[in-house]
Amino acid sequence: MSYKDALTIGWSSPLVILGSIPVVTLGASILALSEMWIEIISSESKGRPVSERERFETFVSEWRNNILAGLPYSALLIVLVGGGYLYLVVGATSGNILALLWALLSLYLIVIALIWLFRAASIRMRSVPEDRSGFRYTMESAAYSLAEEPAFTVLYFVWGGFVISLSQIFPPAFVLLGPGILAVTETVAFEELFGDGAERIRFGYVRR
Repeated sequence: MSYKDALTIGWSSPLVILGSIPVVTLGASILALSEMWIEIISSESKGRPVSERERFETFVSEWRNNILAGLPYSALLIVLVGGGYLYLVVGATSGNILALLWALLSLYLIVIALIWLFRAASIRMRSVPEDRSGFRYTMESAAYSLAEEPAFTVLYFVWGGFVISLSQIFPPAFVLLGPGILAVTETVAFEELFGDGAERIRFGYVRR
């Protein structure tokens, strides 16, 4: 990870938050961020640096192009977050232990869903634009890929849970780092397990 990449995480994470303010564009932001990091890592591992301007333009362009495709991604997160918040309010106001337990379970489901969605986004954005699969297929493919490496997936969920927990422990840190770290982790993890391999990525960065 170079200084330039750390800088990109620093501005792309708030950009994702900003792009998700309409809520229904959560999915578009995830897809755009995934595409941007796939392009960065793929290009730089081949020795072609990607400028900050190109990175920004990629994100904005993919965000616009994937607003409709991202709606199912948004809907899943809205249902989980909304349901968890509802259970939390009911449990806190009425003292209902069962509702509080469901709220706690919702937190785990949100972590799982985010990791799952980032994997699905990674699979979708690696396809050519004219032949990109729909939400159902990419989610099924993501589930299979996560199940193929159970030990790694458990560690992945733990790491993802820690990053996401920053939104509650120290929100400014999550805004500045959270989405970018999740996207970088997913992109490198996918290359390590199913792509051309982390060795090619490391070699690309060493050459710089």
